Amino acid sequence: MEIEAKLAELEERIAKLEQQSPPTYEGGIVSFQGDVTVGSRQYSYEWARPTQFLTDEIFHSAMERVSALAHPIRHALLRRLLDAPAPVTELVAEGLASSGAAYHHLTALQAAGWVRKRDNLFEIPPARVVPLLTIIAASEDHR
Repeated sequence: MEIEAKLAELEERIAKLEQQSPPTYEGGIVSFQGDVTVGSRQYSYEWARPTQFLTDEIFHSAMERVSALAHPIRHALLRRLLDAPAPVTELVAEGLASSGAAYHHLTALQAAGWVRKRDNLFEIPPARVVPLLTIIAASEDHR
């Protein structure tokens, strides 16, 4: 009988959980997700935030992070780093920028959280790959 009682209790708990609704937010939510392979790396990422949080709490700081993307050299560096991490010498050898320009733009991207340096290699952190691609997708002409 003990097993049957435990099973009945578990079934009751599962039924209650299945009846619960996800939380609702006044103004709704904004979400994005992606399961992507870029270069030889795979990324899965999902993010959701209440609209009011985006408009009232982080709007300006988020726009500053996005504005760090607004330069053609940064576009080239990010596109290259999507394929694989690289040292500055490799990025320069590939003709993406001069040494000084590469360091300048990588430093700006690093300060905004779009790239990081590990073991002398610059890379896009995994948690930034899908958000970066989402910004690109959101920038398409949606008419």
